[in-house]
Amino acid sequence: MSMQTSRRAFLGLCGAAALAAIPVRVLSQAAPTKLDVKDPTAVALGYVENAAKVTVAKEPTFKAGSICGSCTLYVKAQEKAGYAPCGAVGGKLVAKAGWCKAYAG
Repeated sequence: MSMQTSRRAFLGLCGAAALAAIPVRVLSQAAPTKLDVKDPTAVALGYVENAAKVTVAKEPTFKAGSICGSCTLYVKAQEKAGYAPCGAVGGKLVAKAGWCKAYAG
């Protein structure tokens, strides 16, 4: 027995499949989390949440006045409550007043 599928039935199935896939896609885009200073990436980059605590003696690449908020990797458009995603740490949230070795002013 041969089964013929109408165009309308086919498109309906395609639409249902697309709608079923939406929640999976939305759930996979979880909100970014704050970068923990003990995270291996943070430790490797010397990340601190308060740049005022960094000294040139401890971090030779540090320059006074350089903070995450003025870094080109800091996504200012997405800043909330003093934190925003950073390109150097995979989009995790970093403190606006922070600093790390990846600073690009």
